[in-house]
Amino acid sequence: MIASIARKEFSEIVRDGRFKWTAGIMALLLLTAMAAGYQKYGTYMDTQRLAQDQTNYQWLNQGDKNPHSGAHYGNYAFKPAGPLAFFDNGINNYAGTALFMEAHKQNFAIGRPATDQSSIGRFGDLSGAMILQLLMPLLIIFLGFTAFSGERESGTLRQVLSMGVSNRQLLWGKALGIGTAVLLVVGACVLIGGLALSLTELHAEDESLGLRVAIMAASYLLYAAIFLFLTLAVSAWAKNARTALMVLVGFWAFVGFLAPKAAGEISRIVHPTPAFGQWMADMRAHQMRGIDGVPPFVRFEQEAQAIFAEYGAETVAELPVYVGALRLQKFEEYDFPVFEEHYGRLRDSYINQRRLQDRLGVVAPTLPLRSLSMALAGTDLIRHIDFADAAETYRRDMVTRINAYLGEAAASMNTGGGVLVSDQEVFGIVPPFEFRSQGLGATLDEHGGNLIALALWLLAALGLALWAVRRLRVEEG
Repeated sequence: MIASIARKEFSEIVRDGRFKWTAGIMALLLLTAMAAGYQKYGTYMDTQRLAQDQTNYQWLNQGDKNPHSGAHYGNYAFKPAGPLAFFDNGINNYAGTALFMEAHKQNFAIGRPATDQSSIGRFGDLSGAMILQLLMPLLIIFLGFTAFSGERESGTLRQVLSMGVSNRQLLWGKALGIGTAVLLVVGACVLIGGLALSLTELHAEDESLGLRVAIMAASYLLYAAIFLFLTLAVSAWAKNARTALMVLVGFWAFVGFLAPKAAGEISRIVHPTPAFGQWMADMRAHQMRGIDGVPPFVRFEQEAQAIFAEYGAETVAELPVYVGALRLQKFEEYDFPVFEEHYGRLRDSYINQRRLQDRLGVVAPTLPLRSLSMALAGTDLIRHIDFADAAETYRRDMVTRINAYLGEAAASMNTGGGVLVSDQEVFGIVPPFEFRSQGLGATLDEHGGNLIALALWLLAALGLALWAVRRLRVEEG
């Protein structure tokens, strides 16, 4: 009986002009978004690799100079795109794509494409994720809002119920018919995109790409099922098709547009971040007074006395180490805990904002799906923080290597107050920057709650649909 109901529902949908138009537009937009996203992804990856190679070349060929001056000349780290960034660009347009690494400073990422966009561009890029998050639910609503309310208006619903069809059979049959029609459109587009993807070398970018795609697909199927059963529930509850459509479109607008904006504003109020100027001034003041209340210059003088005592020296010339290099490295290390405190506090504020937005997913399934989608695509906040942390680790290692060479070379050469000059061979002791983010396991640990939230939404939608259909049988009976 369920199969018969599903075939009837599917046949009526396919013959309906609404399906042909909406399905055609949906398929065109989805294929266009994926094609444009992949083209943009390929261009970005080529540019990123070229830029990283070029900055590494410039580092090695910056000319003969003092090693520490070379550390001030610095180097750039360019963030690779996530493994599925062509599908969901996430926060990439707003978080920055390049980070300058230099002595004595920890910098923020620069190169934010959003700064060059027009105001309308801030509504979001046309991407596969945006199409599925916003337009797929609308397609489901347009196909299913008359599932029960339309038959009630035409008088056929009472006839169907009088034939002994159970409420569960009717619900599952209509769900299967509508779901098949939606999958016919979305599944075909995703299949075409998957086939095109398999012909590229994208799979080499991430070892767990196949599993990421599978989890991504399961997440969006859960999301589609939520809207499917909510649509059937409202259609069974509403007295007529017009009411059902108004309620469903209103809910779609709320979860798709209002809830994400409201969640963002609420998270910024609950976990505020300081103004950049004030934050920078506080950090500079903290550097000057020292992490433990002892200014760096005073602290170094105290440690220098211990060094003189260790080697039994009374003057700098009697020391077997180059005090200048030691001083430079010590001042670097004095700043490490200051950077960790202030950058860490700022990073924790952003992470807490994102987690609060995820918890607000109890009012809108789009919120946990959006966060999970960005994480699986490798375009979320956590990956950006991983990149910034990797760049800072590299920066510290770069400066430490250069200062260590400066100290050893100056001491062994006894420059007598002259300037030590280094060349490409010396700068080559710093390896090229490479970035590899946390694996899929870490992503699932961080976002497992979002998968649970989608599953709970599905259970709630299914329960509401069963209740509405049972109520429908009582009313029609």
